[in-house]
Amino acid sequence: MSFSAARSLSWLGCAAAAVVLSACAPLPSHVEPVGRTLVSMDQNSDLRWTYWGTDSEVLDVLPEDLAKDKPLQARLWQMRTKLGELVGVMSLRSSVDDLNNRNTVWTQDCPKQKGVLVERTQGLNIGRVDCLRIKRTANSSDWLAQNDAAMASRLEAAGVYFARPVAYVSYQFTTSNGGYVEAQVLVDQRLVRPPIRSSVDFLAAGRSLDRWAQDLARSMRESTGYFNGVLTVPPFPYEIDQQPYYETKQDDSDVLFGKEKPNPQATEDKAASVVAPAGAAAAAAAPAKR
Repeated sequence: MSFSAARSLSWLGCAAAAVVLSACAPLPSHVEPVGRTLVSMDQNSDLRWTYWGTDSEVLDVLPEDLAKDKPLQARLWQMRTKLGELVGVMSLRSSVDDLNNRNTVWTQDCPKQKGVLVERTQGLNIGRVDCLRIKRTANSSDWLAQNDAAMASRLEAAGVYFARPVAYVSYQFTTSNGGYVEAQVLVDQRLVRPPIRSSVDFLAAGRSLDRWAQDLARSMRESTGYFNGVLTVPPFPYEIDQQPYYETKQDDSDVLFGKEKPNPQATEDKAASVVAPAGAAAAAAAPAKR
């Protein structure tokens, strides 16, 4: 082997090492594996995602005689308040095998839908899926059952329901080398919608949800480009007041419902001001007979 060839191989080795290092995302302290993806979520002490269950699925890849079916793993989480109120459900699916399937062509479409914000960003890159769907109010039972039957059946089977209006976010992304990641999120509108105090607030109420959905989609796309597959779920932009409506602070109760202190002089004045009955007054005025 000549020196020039050895030097070229050494340069290629350094370049490959640089590519590997640049394609690995920093590993957070707490991650949960879903297929090849490592999911990192916001560690909020008051509102946090808790594990709900795991599911598996196999995608039928065509043609049957040449392609291998793609196994997927799904993981579900719930988010509840300290009082036990359900405010979020998230399902995430990811491919199990590594990204070594070359020339994978995905044929699933991302059609427009009435009442749903749909962003189909694959453009002219035919053969992959990049589909974001946002439904600002998804409390209708018919809508969820018709558009996400798996999520609707999970909620019904577990007997859990949302007490307040919720928003729905769905994102699906695939790559030409076999990468697949998909998420569905049902979230209480209070977590993704600012308080509305004017008509201007009402018109801009949906922007926070759109930004959160875009951040989630960006993190999912980036996870397929990392060798360690780190996916960071962004925190919700707003908090929920978890104070029960019937609970009153002690200092407020003292101010609003102050207890009267005993006043002896007031008690005597009140007793003296009481008028005696008419019969009793006439008997007292008449002179006593001897």
